[in-house]
Amino acid sequence: MNYEQPDLLEQLAGAYVLGSLRGSPRARFDQLCLQSDVARVAVRRWEDWLMPLLPALSPVAPREQVWVRIVQRIRGQAPSAKHAAAPWRWVLAGAAALSLLVGISILLLNPPMQVMAVIGQDVVHPLWRVSRTSDSRALTIQAVQQVRTNPQLAYELWALPGGGKPPVSLGLMPRTGRLERSLNAVQRAGLAGSSRIAVSLEPVGGSPTGQPTGPVLFVVDVHRSG
Repeated sequence: MNYEQPDLLEQLAGAYVLGSLRGSPRARFDQLCLQSDVARVAVRRWEDWLMPLLPALSPVAPREQVWVRIVQRIRGQAPSAKHAAAPWRWVLAGAAALSLLVGISILLLNPPMQVMAVIGQDVVHPLWRVSRTSDSRALTIQAVQQVRTNPQLAYELWALPGGGKPPVSLGLMPRTGRLERSLNAVQRAGLAGSSRIAVSLEPVGGSPTGQPTGPVLFVVDVHRSG
C-alpha cells in the first residue's frame, strides 16, 4: 500500500482517530506513525478536528420499549426488571457513540477548511481570504471587503509551482461575498507544488491564454497545515 498518497493517508488517519481502523490495518498504521512525521501530523490534525465535537454531543436515551424488545430478541424471553435496568448505561454510551459517528460522517463528507493565504496590500488591509480542504480538492475564497475595479477587468488567482513550471489558474476571484470552487486534477497538482500564489488583473472571463496577461498585483506565501 502506498502511504505516500495524500488522500489515502488522510482517510487512514481519520479512520484511525475515529476508531474504525482495526486489527492488522491499525497495527500497520501504528508502525507507520512511528516512522513517518507526515502520518503523525495527519493523526494530530484529525484529533484537532474531531475532539471538539465531543462536548457538543448529548446522549440520547431511547424509549424503554426499545430496550425491552432488544433484550427479548437476544434472550428469547422477557427480561426481568433487574436485568433490563442495568444495561441502560451501555445504551446511553451507544447513543452517544452513534451521535459522534453521525457528526464525524458529516465532517468526512465536508472536510474542514484550512486558511491557505490572506491576500491584500498588507495584513492590516486584506482583500481576500483563501481556504482549502485538507485534500486540496476545493477552495473557498472570501472577499473580506468589497473589491473595486473596472467592470471590464477581473482578478484571477494563480498557483506558482516551483522548478520553472508555468503558473496554473485557480479561477477568478469574487468582488464581494464568498465563492466555493472545486479543483480539477491539474489545479490540485499545481497547488500541491506551489509555495506561493498570485493574483493578476485580467479581462472579464479570465486570461485568454491560460497564463497571466495583465499585471500581477499580489504574490503571497501559501500557509502549510501541520
